[in-house]
Amino acid sequence: MDKKTGYLLLLLGVALILGSAGALVMTFYGGLPLPDLFKLSGNITMTLQGNPVTLPVPPQLNRAADLSAFFMFALLLAGAGARLGRLGVSLIKAPEAPKK
Repeated sequence: MDKKTGYLLLLLGVALILGSAGALVMTFYGGLPLPDLFKLSGNITMTLQGNPVTLPVPPQLNRAADLSAFFMFALLLAGAGARLGRLGVSLIKAPEAPKK
């Protein structure tokens, strides 16, 4: 029973890793639309040497923030897949209990 569970966890981990890698590749090559998580607009005002300076927020900042958030989420999924795979391998390699 432990070996079956181990193989199931190993396959689930590999599926998570391959799924997140596939989503990253599809997103970066334009096959999958990027989720719009951030909608920053307006201006940033800061003070330099006592004078207020207003800087416009470029639209590329939203895309960069969306890409970085998506990349972190994909890495989180791949890390979870690696942990599940490692747990599955340890269940497969575990010595069986002696039968009575």
